[in-house]
Amino acid sequence: MNLKIFLLALITFSGFNLFGQGIEFFHGSWDEAKAMAKESDKLVFVDAYTSWCGPCKRMAADIFPQPEVGTYFNKNFINFKLDMEKGEGPAFAKKYSIRAYPTFVFIDGEGNLVFNKVGGSDAAGFIQMATAAVNKFDRSPVYAKKYEEGDKSPQLILDYIKALNAANKSSLKVANDYLNENKTGSSDIHYKIIYEAATSSDSKPFDQLIANEKKIVKIYSQQDFNKRKYAALIASVRKSIEYESPDLLASAQETAKKVLDKDNNKIFQLESTLIQADAAKDGPKYVSIASEIGKALNEKSFIDIDPIIKSLTTLYVGEKDMKSAAALLYSKQADLSDDPSKRLEYAIFLDWSKDKDNALKEALKAKSEAEKKNQDTTKYDNTILRINSK
Repeated sequence: MNLKIFLLALITFSGFNLFGQGIEFFHGSWDEAKAMAKESDKLVFVDAYTSWCGPCKRMAADIFPQPEVGTYFNKNFINFKLDMEKGEGPAFAKKYSIRAYPTFVFIDGEGNLVFNKVGGSDAAGFIQMATAAVNKFDRSPVYAKKYEEGDKSPQLILDYIKALNAANKSSLKVANDYLNENKTGSSDIHYKIIYEAATSSDSKPFDQLIANEKKIVKIYSQQDFNKRKYAALIASVRKSIEYESPDLLASAQETAKKVLDKDNNKIFQLESTLIQADAAKDGPKYVSIASEIGKALNEKSFIDIDPIIKSLTTLYVGEKDMKSAAALLYSKQADLSDDPSKRLEYAIFLDWSKDKDNALKEALKAKSEAEKKNQDTTKYDNTILRINSK
């Protein structure tokens, strides 16, 4: 069987999350979930279920664990499960008029209902439903109206920029207008505007981000600053390919040499080449560069390797050296991350690669790490059971 066809079949028919952990649900209270949503400017996705509901069980077993579902939901929502007949469930059901199960509910940080849908679906339909919720949550028109009516307060500017970014709209004009009027600033909100607006390196907000590092890291962590700086550089690389601009690519690469340390600049230059290989659909080159990135990774690296792993294990799954490249990235990520689920993902990959002994070793190690953090180990136990059953 063709490897790609086998992979798709395994994911589709087993309901098993091969290369990821599916939807990660928050295990605190409902009020805590709303507070997290408000802080992160996201919606809360609520799986409103009952213990006796067959379709609820099917969604939990077959759809929630799928990697593409997990990737979308974990990025865009605070995910929350609530039994409508226990604990906070009955009050929730009454407030939001939940009468059939499952009902999937999307609620903002203030507790306002944004979108809901009754009944299960396949993975594609589930993501389509979630996308509709995200699109409905676009709050930029609300801020745009206030802005056009003359509200140029720093708080409005910050909220507007964040809303534009969340909706994948350009915030550059709003940011530039603000910075042209406010060339210097001393308040936290001024530096928050710079931080949020620095989404690409070919911009005034990015220049201000670099110039005000000492002040910005007093508000955000040094790690957050470094990752924002790196992500902005990568965004310019992607933009250079989209607009077929070699000059923009060269500019981003030169800027990286100035603002990144030696190790992170090396990784950035590799990733920029990787992005070009991806655009050209050059699988062998993509896999080769991914391996080089894996070798260069260390505890101070700024790069987000999750998208690279995803591409290797989906788009380039049939390439000759994919397994060794992905294994290297998974292994490095497991060792460098303080999140035990990253090691579990490595174990799942090893299991798929038919390396049972090392898969079991990594799964047990991941469970031990989770126990030390007092985390729920159900998914670790299930993975260990599955590996041992072969």
